[in-house]
Amino acid sequence: MKILIVDDDPIIILSCRRILEAEKHELRVANTVDEGESILSEESFDLMITDIKMPGADGFEMIRRARKARPEMPILVMTGYLMQETIDEGSSLGVTDYIAKPFTPDELLRAIEGV
Repeated sequence: MKILIVDDDPIIILSCRRILEAEKHELRVANTVDEGESILSEESFDLMITDIKMPGADGFEMIRRARKARPEMPILVMTGYLMQETIDEGSSLGVTDYIAKPFTPDELLRAIEGV
């Protein structure tokens, strides 16, 4: 599976990379929403995983941009702030699923299998 990860936290990116590459997933990483949008304009993905809280434009803006570029692509939100408001806003934007940070490797893999 080809996956785009959008997150500003290098530890989360490293964790995702270790977990997902071990399962033979192909990854691209963006540290900002603008970078994520640029990558999406050039490549297609089977899944996008995005954080919500990032400096500058947030993950909801990333989801809006992703929906314009790739409306059919599943989106998994990973956040340390998994509250009902986050779920409601994400659902209105077509988020496929959510995973709370911190997560275990098994939790991440189960979430990806479920999309």
